[in-house]
Amino acid sequence: MFREVAAAKDARTAMERTHHLTAGLYFGIAALEAFLNGKMRERLCERGTEEAGTIEVLRKGQIMTKLKKWPAELLTSPFTVPPGTLDQISFFNNIRGNLTHPKTGGHDLYARLETVDPDDVINVTAEYVARFHEAEATHFPYWLFGWNYLNPRPDSYEIILLGNQQFSYSLQNLGFRVPAAEWGASEAWRNRFLGTYAGYVELRDCLRALNHCEAKQSMFPFQPKLCRRWWSADHQARCGNVTDAALKVARSIGG
Repeated sequence: MFREVAAAKDARTAMERTHHLTAGLYFGIAALEAFLNGKMRERLCERGTEEAGTIEVLRKGQIMTKLKKWPAELLTSPFTVPPGTLDQISFFNNIRGNLTHPKTGGHDLYARLETVDPDDVINVTAEYVARFHEAEATHFPYWLFGWNYLNPRPDSYEIILLGNQQFSYSLQNLGFRVPAAEWGASEAWRNRFLGTYAGYVELRDCLRALNHCEAKQSMFPFQPKLCRRWWSADHQARCGNVTDAALKVARSIGG
């Protein structure tokens, strides 16, 4: 979703923008349904529901029904999403549905798509997930901000999932004042910035203002690095590639 939204914003033609924005809508709606299906599967497993019964529950119901009704079944604390957010998700879902199952063959299929702000696709998707975690009193994963770790390899790269604690250290390396090494303070920090929607928005806006990724350290050429545009070939080369020159420097430092 983040990749397609970025591509839609960078598109030079209406055709390219439409293509990438459509893909962004597909990924956004799919992400929300996958998120809720995962939560419901956990709950059904706790109840001892057999796999066949679990599949039946997950297959039933439209995405908007799940978004509106399932939190009450999954959470013990109140879950509140502004009506405007659900309306916007519903609007995006309707556009996606009309593009998937077109009833007409004219330009009207894309007229509503052209009104969509690409950033709004990310904003409402992430808001729902962040608010759910807040009601659940759990931490949402760092990749909700759209950043990923690239695991450096010689002449290649791969995305690797790390924990929120490592994310705290990476933010330090990016210049943020985060108490990553102090257990109590770091947990309080994560409770706020990775456990509430308000904290998500505050950190999201700070990360969006950055124009650089986590810097590499000469001593650790294979250390995963937090990358803002992990899909870009340029960023993959800088953040996810280990050159012979970098290895030579690391060996010289290590003695």
